[in-house]
Amino acid sequence: MSKEPLISDLGEKKLIDIIIEKARLCQKDYFSSHPQIRDSLGDDAALIETDSGYLVSTSDMLLQETHFPPQMTHRQMGWKIVTVNVSDLAAMGAQPKGILISMGLPRNMTVQEFQELVEGILEACDYYGTPLIGGDTNEAPQIVLNGTALGEVSRDKVLMKNSARAGDLIVVTGPLGLAAAGFEIFLSGDDTFEKIKSALPAEFIDEAVKHALQPRARIKEGNIASESNMVTSCTDITDGLTSELYELLKAGKGIGIRIYNDQIPTHALIEEVGDITGKTRDQMVLYYGEDFELLLTVKKDEIHALKELMDFYVVGEVTDSGKVEIVDKEGVTNILPPGGYQHLGG
Repeated sequence: MSKEPLISDLGEKKLIDIIIEKARLCQKDYFSSHPQIRDSLGDDAALIETDSGYLVSTSDMLLQETHFPPQMTHRQMGWKIVTVNVSDLAAMGAQPKGILISMGLPRNMTVQEFQELVEGILEACDYYGTPLIGGDTNEAPQIVLNGTALGEVSRDKVLMKNSARAGDLIVVTGPLGLAAAGFEIFLSGDDTFEKIKSALPAEFIDEAVKHALQPRARIKEGNIASESNMVTSCTDITDGLTSELYELLKAGKGIGIRIYNDQIPTHALIEEVGDITGKTRDQMVLYYGEDFELLLTVKKDEIHALKELMDFYVVGEVTDSGKVEIVDKEGVTNILPPGGYQHLGG
């Protein structure tokens, strides 16, 4: 008797593919009969046409057991639920306009912890310039936070995953791997942590830990990219650079991707953290995620003009190979193995 497959045998990415496939099959006539609703299934957010452009909406859920390490304060939990949702708006080039937060809360949560959670939400709302406009509360065995962020973008300025073209350059908005280093630092055991403290500057440790516990979405860069008309596609790096590169490949039409390992920006001390904790530099930079930088493809002849508007690092180019490739430091080209963080992974 064959064993019934479990969703953990598939993982989050394949489950999303099933949802999209079934949704498009069941709703095959809906998008054509409702042209104001754009088919953006599989992208970072949903698009609904309005008189002034698109209403952009996204939803993300965080659970205490899987998203909030013990070192994270309730204030930082509140900050993060706003950030993860706003980051999806940034990836679409949208300006945040409001967020709704629904909370599942355990009975033994103290009033002080609840107040700190709300304060973290409101601090993040203030930082991103978007108000808290609603939500819900309910009882749950652990803290569960679900956000729905709303934004606006012009119809001709929206950024999506499916528009990269061969010849475009691939860029990221900032160094990668710092969040990975932060998680490795504070999740390490006492003996390992003592080794890290004796080997690395305190300033770096504090920076890495803060980057992991209180990340920042790249709203400004997303808006600049959107307004520039120089960017052909975009997504945010939450599940690791490799995972997001494969997302662009899957969404694109007849494209391939090639990146250069020695061009990926990272902090000089990331590798030292890996040496102590048993992770390689590539594991932390390519597969770890949680940096919340933007990954963009840019028209090659516009790259210098965009550089005048925002900071970024060129890490590769779009090809027509149909593959995701990585060129190592010796100049050898290999297939970049797929991977990255995903829920329900086998």
